[in-house]
Amino acid sequence: MEEKETKEILSRIQSMERELTFLKERVLSHTSPQTPKQVTPPVSVSTPTVVHQTDVPLNDGPNWFVQWIGENLFVKLGVFSLLLASIWFFYLAIEEYWINESVRIWIGLVSAIPILVYGYRVRNTRPYLSPSLLGLGIAVLFSAYYSGYLWYDLYSTETCFVGLLILSFTAVAISHAKKSEVLFGFASLGAFLVPILLSTGQNSYPFLFTYLLLWNVLFFWVRKDTGWKVIPLLLLAANHLIFVGWANDHLVDAKPFFPIAFQIGVFVLFLLREFQTLETTKSKEPIFTLVTIGFTLGLGFLQSFWAFTVFYPMAKPFLLTLLLLLFYGLYERSLRRSSLSLEKKKIYDLIGLFGLPFIVSLIVIGTTGKLLAFSLISFAFLVTVASTYSKQLYMYFAAFPVWFFALFYIFAFTYRSQNEIPFLNGRFLVFAAGSVYLVLSYLYSRKFSEFSKIFLYAAYPYWLLGTFVEIYLGFPEEKKLFLYTLSLILYGLVALSVGFGKKIQSLRYVGFGSLALVIIKFYLYDFWNLSLGYRILAGLFLGVTLIVTGTLYNHFKKETK
Repeated sequence: MEEKETKEILSRIQSMERELTFLKERVLSHTSPQTPKQVTPPVSVSTPTVVHQTDVPLNDGPNWFVQWIGENLFVKLGVFSLLLASIWFFYLAIEEYWINESVRIWIGLVSAIPILVYGYRVRNTRPYLSPSLLGLGIAVLFSAYYSGYLWYDLYSTETCFVGLLILSFTAVAISHAKKSEVLFGFASLGAFLVPILLSTGQNSYPFLFTYLLLWNVLFFWVRKDTGWKVIPLLLLAANHLIFVGWANDHLVDAKPFFPIAFQIGVFVLFLLREFQTLETTKSKEPIFTLVTIGFTLGLGFLQSFWAFTVFYPMAKPFLLTLLLLLFYGLYERSLRRSSLSLEKKKIYDLIGLFGLPFIVSLIVIGTTGKLLAFSLISFAFLVTVASTYSKQLYMYFAAFPVWFFALFYIFAFTYRSQNEIPFLNGRFLVFAAGSVYLVLSYLYSRKFSEFSKIFLYAAYPYWLLGTFVEIYLGFPEEKKLFLYTLSLILYGLVALSVGFGKKIQSLRYVGFGSLALVIIKFYLYDFWNLSLGYRILAGLFLGVTLIVTGTLYNHFKKETK
């Protein structure tokens, strides 16, 4: 930095000397115009020596990685190695009985003091080392204090709980003051371990979930104005792991209020905090925030599904729907409060897709049979319309796998039920609705995406497929081949007529393709397999259709050129 300032000062001196020389020449030329101009000898200007800097700061270029390893990772590994060595030495001293019970506890408590003091003293000079040392000291205090309760019964459970809680909250206060994610990680580990370590086997879940929920409220407040990335994920995992460990044995015997209130509380607190982080962050790719939001939704939905299955099995789809509505309500709240750039809008568009698989699962949970197939197709259509309306390309593409699953889910019910009338049943209604939805999706989104043509190209084959399924299930074997041919002829003729009348080129291609299939099928298969009567009818219909088709092409020949 000093060399750079020296160069700038010398450069400015040189410039000022040149300007002074120029001004002196101007003054001399104006004061004595009669005399010949004296040639002023050039002023010797000392050229500053350019010092080539060979040392590149560690935070420039690719060396930031070296800096991170040397100053951060190595420090944490060193502290962890010292901790392991201390634990092994302490274990050896206990095995050899070099120290008695009370001395062991006091050694642990006293040994933490120099670690804490040194960690505090180097808080400014060694910012990477200080949080790790403070966390190590608190961990040693925590372990030593708990050992007095676990091994030697030096104090009661309540006293141990209060002491461990004070240690945890002290670490929280220090981490909040120093904005240290590492130190907060130590404090979080201790806070979550307290109820587990002091458990006496009793199912006191109201206290457990109240304690954890209050701790999450504290985290919600502490994380304000911090850029912590890893800790939210770890705390989210800790919440759900504790719930799973408890619920495996006790959920069916519990009352619903505390487990459900805990799940909803964690769900809301984490979403509020992560959305607030997303609103204020300047990072173009807040990966950890997106991952935390996704896991909050996914784990919250799964744990709530579990709880609602036990407590409210009949109302489970409705309650899970309310959970997803809560997610999208918080999503819209954050969207309105955020100043949207192009990159930020893409991030929010991506978050909007997080709920789609859970919405599909709700449809599967709430309905069955043909109604489920119709609901899935309707949902795929609504997602396409919504994504087109909101100009969210991610959601538009996400609708395609939903469409694929929805359209072909009906084949799970391709069987003939009693008293079923061909083409007048729920199965064909699903095929017809799917075809109509595909056409409407194309018409609505054709100006939004070129991929909308996929909807148009799939509509007619899907309708034809539904027709073939009805023929296959609803008519005797001797009539099926003729009806397949007849349906191709009928649909092809209708498509051609509408295509020519409305000047829709794509319908002309559909009609032409259908008739081409009829011709190929008639001469390669029907001619050899149909009975004589059906062969005559098929040939008659095909001949009339081809004549009508030729007439249409001749009538509109100017348009087809």
